[in-house]
Amino acid sequence: MKFSIRSALIIGFLGLIWGTYAITTSTTFISSQRVLRDHARDIMENIAELAMEQSQNHLAHAHGAAALTRRLLSAEVVSSNEKYQQTLERYFLDQLAIYPHFAGIYIGKPNGDFFYVSRHTRYAAGGFRTKIIQNENGGRHTQLIWRDEQMRLVADEIDPEDTYDPRQRPWYQKALKQRSIVWTDPYVFFTSRKPGITIAGPAYDGSGTLKGIVGVDIEIDQLSVFIGNLKIGKNGRAFMINNNGDVVAFSEMEKMQTGDSTATGPIRLAQIEEIDDVLSKKAFKAVNLQKRDDGRFQLNAPRFARFEHNGRQHHAMLTPFSIEQWPWIVGVHLPEDDYLGSLKQNRQFNILLTLGISAVATVLALLLAASIIRPIANLAREALAVKNDDLDTRFAIESRYTEIQDTANSFIRMKYAIRESQEKYRGIFENIQDVYYETAMDGKILEISPSVEKITPYTRDGLIGKNVSEFYITPESRSKMIDTVTQDGRLSDYEIVLKDPEGHPIYYSLNSTLTTDEDGVPVKIIGSMRDITGRKKAEQQLTTYREQLEDLVAERTADLETTNQQLLEEIEQRRQTESALSRSEEKYRDILESIDEGYLETDLRGNLTFTNNAVSRTLGRSHDELHGMNFKKLVERSSRRPLWQMVAGILREDRVSGPILVKIICKGGSRRFIELSGSALRHADGQIGGFRCVGRDVTERLKAELERKELEAHLQQTQRMEAIGTLAGGVAHDFNNLLMGIQGNTTLLLMSLSAADPCYQNVKSIEQCVHSGANLTRQLLGYARGGKYMVKPSDVSDIVDKTSSLFGRTHKKTRIVSQLAADVWSVNIDRSQIEQVLVNLYLNAWQAMDGAGTLFLRTENVHLEEAFVKKHQARPGKYVRITVQDTGSGIRASIRNRVFEPFFTTKPMGRGTGLGLASAFGIIKNHDGIICFDSEPGNGTTFSIYLPAVDAPATVEKPAEEQWTAGHETVLVVDDEPYILDACEAMLTGMGYRVLTAGSGADAVEVFSNRNEPIDLVILDVVMPEMDGRETFRRLQKIDPEVKVVLSSGYSLEDMAEEMLSMGCESFIQKPFDQHQISRKIRELLGK
Repeated sequence: MKFSIRSALIIGFLGLIWGTYAITTSTTFISSQRVLRDHARDIMENIAELAMEQSQNHLAHAHGAAALTRRLLSAEVVSSNEKYQQTLERYFLDQLAIYPHFAGIYIGKPNGDFFYVSRHTRYAAGGFRTKIIQNENGGRHTQLIWRDEQMRLVADEIDPEDTYDPRQRPWYQKALKQRSIVWTDPYVFFTSRKPGITIAGPAYDGSGTLKGIVGVDIEIDQLSVFIGNLKIGKNGRAFMINNNGDVVAFSEMEKMQTGDSTATGPIRLAQIEEIDDVLSKKAFKAVNLQKRDDGRFQLNAPRFARFEHNGRQHHAMLTPFSIEQWPWIVGVHLPEDDYLGSLKQNRQFNILLTLGISAVATVLALLLAASIIRPIANLAREALAVKNDDLDTRFAIESRYTEIQDTANSFIRMKYAIRESQEKYRGIFENIQDVYYETAMDGKILEISPSVEKITPYTRDGLIGKNVSEFYITPESRSKMIDTVTQDGRLSDYEIVLKDPEGHPIYYSLNSTLTTDEDGVPVKIIGSMRDITGRKKAEQQLTTYREQLEDLVAERTADLETTNQQLLEEIEQRRQTESALSRSEEKYRDILESIDEGYLETDLRGNLTFTNNAVSRTLGRSHDELHGMNFKKLVERSSRRPLWQMVAGILREDRVSGPILVKIICKGGSRRFIELSGSALRHADGQIGGFRCVGRDVTERLKAELERKELEAHLQQTQRMEAIGTLAGGVAHDFNNLLMGIQGNTTLLLMSLSAADPCYQNVKSIEQCVHSGANLTRQLLGYARGGKYMVKPSDVSDIVDKTSSLFGRTHKKTRIVSQLAADVWSVNIDRSQIEQVLVNLYLNAWQAMDGAGTLFLRTENVHLEEAFVKKHQARPGKYVRITVQDTGSGIRASIRNRVFEPFFTTKPMGRGTGLGLASAFGIIKNHDGIICFDSEPGNGTTFSIYLPAVDAPATVEKPAEEQWTAGHETVLVVDDEPYILDACEAMLTGMGYRVLTAGSGADAVEVFSNRNEPIDLVILDVVMPEMDGRETFRRLQKIDPEVKVVLSSGYSLEDMAEEMLSMGCESFIQKPFDQHQISRKIRELLGK
């Protein structure tokens, strides 16, 4: 099927224009719809995140206040007992003054006693009320104390009619049941008539007995103020609900409550379905939340929906709080036109603009098509006239397009050329000497030139119409000619014999071509013929002369045969010589191609003339690529000077020169080092015609030498740091012994002072300084690689999660992104030391980011190969990798090799000790791990920690008890420092133990041997003069193989202590320790 140019152009132009219009408008519409939807969701998610963040900040203080009150109550720093009531009231009043959104703080006791401080305006604006309920001797006493905003006493009353029992309240029962801090569902406070929520938690004494339930009432009306102030388009709105459907925050607070509107009537929070706001109810209904079996709504992730109101489309989103203790849901809804109206108008304008442009383009395309088609149509008419042999008719063919006009001009010139050709060939036809003819396949003569009358006795008119077969001597020759021309399609110098009217033969030479129709069927034969009768007679005479000559030559041939035989023998000998030379050449070529060294030859200009396979392999190029290439292009610029010097030496001294080391450029741009030697290449006349070179690839050897130097430098650095570590460990040990004496005496002072004593806080400050000093020595010991405290199979993902959460709560401007593997392998570590390493890295990253940036944390399982662990002196195998990456300023190259040096720091004086990364290095090395980093200035720093994996399951850490426990057993304390003995004796005696002391290992053996009663436990110093802890333990074991021993040392758990643990010692405790730590350790062992 064929189309006209007119149809093709019009359809093509219209299809291109309107197809483009359809595709553009449809794709623009679809993509803009997607962008609009995503934009709406982004807006709503940002609003929800702001609402959740504000809520968390609003309620977080209450959690801290409740936890602090529990600890103070457990430690009896404050108490609801009568003698502490004034202190407790002052503490509660201070909390209400600090946090204006606290409505009240209270303590309910198991016997029904209740101590409650709340805001109250009965007697003074901004005032407070204290309610004290006491149950004694079967009686009940309720006291009400009112104070003004300056906390001055205003009124004091007794309320005999009060029946409040805290034990019946939901907050009390829920905290008691769960034995932890709990949150109630939001509700309306009876006194202030404001929405609020209660947080409560139990407090226990050292024996686990419940002392009371601490509660805090928090007003949450400020959340509604915050929600109301949010700008969500022009008409958007947000709200918060509890998962039971109660409205927690709403921009119009008066709509949140339902019930009796009187001052004392019962009211409650309205359900979302009850609230007087049609849009909010529709938005909630559109999301279609499902309820759990307990009737509460179930929502695990943000959900989006669209709904219609008054003919306008709205978007809605509900998203859950990320903190489980607050099962709240944030809702956001906004009209689509608020933020999409201008975008839709712009989209409609673009569609109309595109439509207009397409219409204009259609008109222009039709005009363009007409200007193209008109001259082409006239050109077609011109061609039809030529086909009909009309070479005189002219059609107007004018076009502004160069190609069409050039085609028309060429066609007109072709038409004139055809007419000239016809006239030319008519003249040739009429004056040609050869005979031109055309015959049908049956032999009928169709056309013949007038020249036939010159070479035959026939006339042109008399031959036309006759059959050519009449003029052949034999009919068979005619048939043979027809078969030949049919088979080959043409004849060239084909000889035939015809006869004249008298029957005499006439010889002709034919040059003919077979003409076929469109289907390939032969139609006629056209060609020319020439009279060769004279030539044939000459050939016959020549044949006679040739036969005579051959007889003459045969007579002379016999004389030449002997000479030819000798010549053949010489040729054979030369052929054998050339074959031997070729075999020799092949042999040496095979040798060159099989050796590992590269071999090449160049001319005097350095152009390669020969290369063996080794050169081709090294350079990564084929022989064809290398042939003719100048060797200079393959040599690094820095290596060209020694290469020219080698060439100059060859030319000057005429000897082998080298070897020299050159750097060559391989295909693809990679570089390799070659050891090159060269010599002159001479012609047969002795002149130098080029150079030959032998090269050996030494790249791998140079790499190995570089790695060896790096390993030697790393070993020297490690030995230097270990020497500093040994010194640091000794200093830390002596310092810990001194801190032990201070800690022991501080503990004795604290045990003898009440919390209300003026000196109590001073002594606590001394204890805090001891803890700070202990932390510093712990970093020194970590760097010194003096050992671990107690190692257990642990889950590093859990450690990273907990340490980063704690760090994030105190560094709000730092964004922490964690990717922690759930199936991470266990590692055998000292948990406290690894926590110390991670916190040091967090602080280092925080300081590098100036307190604001992103901290990326990741844990994963990896397999380390020999190539990686070799330079870190570790073993290949299974490891767990911890990655700490910051977005800070990075580490300068000039100080990277000093990062792990102790006391090296780039911080100003007083801002750092320079022990953080040094201790991290020591701790990880002591765990048989690897710590390394990667950093570029301006691109942050990434620290990677590799810890060997173990097959044992991870142990679960139990929280340590906050109180020491009294005992009555007999304990022997062994230490060579008298002040440590005195402190430990007084500390343990104060806890109820019977204490024996020994100032050396020999004294300890003597005391243990001469005991009159069993010694239940021995606290043994590891490092002592003369008889050290190891020898002392061996002798104690001989006396009593079941002896229980706790090791004590200013060092961490080093080699000697680890050996003693393997020998049967029960446990280890690090100096300095306080009464809580030693109490837990003793009860852990004696309680078994």
